[in-house]
Amino acid sequence: MAHIQPVVKVELDPLNPVPEICAVIMAVTPYHHGQEEAILLGVKEAIEQRLAQLKKGDEVHGESVREPSGKQENK
Repeated sequence: MAHIQPVVKVELDPLNPVPEICAVIMAVTPYHHGQEEAILLGVKEAIEQRLAQLKKGDEVHGESVREPSGKQENK
């Protein structure tokens, strides 16, 4: 018997992250009818945890701006 599985493949522009991430969320939620609120709350929780980590890191290091991981500053 055929195994059919819906797949969402994503290519996004990392230079335009907010609308790209929002588009991914909007593309995924239709596959989870009735669970959109739970998905959005999970994303919200993940965002809040990451913001807390960033804030804690900034307090420890006295930094206000962080470079994305993997990006090296030219010196």
